[in-house]
Amino acid sequence: MKKLSILVVIAAITVASPAFASHLVGNDTPFPTRGACESFTAVGLAEDRDYLLDLTSAFFDSEGELASFLTRAWTCEINESDGQWYVGDHRWDVLNSDWYQRHHD
Repeated sequence: MKKLSILVVIAAITVASPAFASHLVGNDTPFPTRGACESFTAVGLAEDRDYLLDLTSAFFDSEGELASFLTRAWTCEINESDGQWYVGDHRWDVLNSDWYQRHHD
């Protein structure tokens, strides 16, 4: 049952809205600095936060909890080979983490 609920959360967040999908899911845009990457990520998450909270209310109890999940799930990471920053997608890792389990057991 736990795996099913995790899959439901991932599916809901993946198809949440066209704006969200184009901002982060499958994004391979290079950014010259970590700040530029984090700014892009913050804007994308802020634009869809209310919609995502409604969509995932069975899994996140508050806007703060959802915001914490989103910032953990999409992080900015440097690619050593080109020196550029990219948005990393860690939804599955976060949903399987101790952090998520503590909030939902």
